[in-house]
Amino acid sequence: MKRVFIGLFLLLSRSPAFCQTPADTLRLTLPQAEDQFRQHNLSLLATRLGINEYQGYENQSKQRNNPSIYIEQMPYNRQTREFMPVKQGNSEQLIQVQQLLLLAGKRNKQLALATTNTKLAADRFDDLVRTLSSQLRSTFYDLYYQQKALAIYEQEINTLSQTVGLYQQQYDKGNVPLKDLTRLKAYLFNLSTERQQRQAQVTDDQTTLAVLLNTAPEQPINATLTDAEVNQQRDLGRLSLDSLITLAERNRPDLRGYRDQTIAERQNLSLQKAMAVPDLTLQGTYDRNAGYIPNYFGVGVGISLPFFNRNQGNIQAANVRIQSSQQVASAYQLQVEGELQRSLTKARQADQLYRTFDQRFNSDFGRLIDGVTLNYRKQNIDVVEFLDFLDSYKTSQIQFIQLQNDRTQRLEDLRLAVGANPFAN
Repeated sequence: MKRVFIGLFLLLSRSPAFCQTPADTLRLTLPQAEDQFRQHNLSLLATRLGINEYQGYENQSKQRNNPSIYIEQMPYNRQTREFMPVKQGNSEQLIQVQQLLLLAGKRNKQLALATTNTKLAADRFDDLVRTLSSQLRSTFYDLYYQQKALAIYEQEINTLSQTVGLYQQQYDKGNVPLKDLTRLKAYLFNLSTERQQRQAQVTDDQTTLAVLLNTAPEQPINATLTDAEVNQQRDLGRLSLDSLITLAERNRPDLRGYRDQTIAERQNLSLQKAMAVPDLTLQGTYDRNAGYIPNYFGVGVGISLPFFNRNQGNIQAANVRIQSSQQVASAYQLQVEGELQRSLTKARQADQLYRTFDQRFNSDFGRLIDGVTLNYRKQNIDVVEFLDFLDSYKTSQIQFIQLQNDRTQRLEDLRLAVGANPFAN
């Protein structure tokens, strides 16, 4: 009976069935996922339209004011009893044309502010790309490692289920004690519970990716990584906090957005000061039967006198907004520097732990199973010792996968904090 169990165990552990996925599973590499994300993510598409919206505002600010025209016609001449008279001697027509001229460079200042607002919309879009791209990569990595861990559970559960079936048959025949069968069933139940927790995490990751990629939520996603993407040989020792801060200032759209916001507030102050200067109105007048002479032509100008309202309140508010934006930008700069320090420290810690782990340990542990099964066949170890080895093997594999995942996640956090790949150069 034990020889049958060993044969089944070795056969199942090498079976390709553990690597199969359903026919409708969407298999994706990381570059494929990133490409689909950029093309189909609904949040990106909606935010990109926001840039077009502000470009429309920018275009509108380039337009000049339309001229206005006023026409007056006598509807009825009571002396001649004519309706809508048009003869020069018995009617009156008045035509006035006005054009508003903006002074103090208001139009150019409005255009400059609208251009900066378009840049702010682009900054928001770029920052959304940064954060969602990081979420995509982080979720993709986590799904890959969770599926690797799930495969280990599937392998052990499949093997142990066969063992429990064989032990149940032998127990029914009175060949094995109840305590051994109970231990096997208890361990199988424990594995099934842990697998369920892993499966729940896989489902969460797949759901998140479905939203990011705009795919059908019921379609499973299988994450695929190359050996280079898994190992990610990174030299964190050459990175310094000062160099990362410089990279972040150059690459993070949210930091750029705070700088552009300060520029917009200064431009708004310049515009509000210009608004204190009254605009000029030009007017041309034609009066057919004027009281002075017939066919009167006249020109005129109009301007408001800034005795009381000189836009003082808006200028004061604009000054306050500049100070506020500068303080907010400085506070956010400190927050970013803190994120960089924290991300760099965590990445170094995770990378150091990963490098100190002997990666031959798992392969050696895997080969050791042959020796254990041989001893189990010779009855040199009992079922408790065998289960203890299986549990140790499972635990070591899962911990190594978690170690890889943690390191990858910390490197991704560092990339998010910098706003670009810090190892690109």
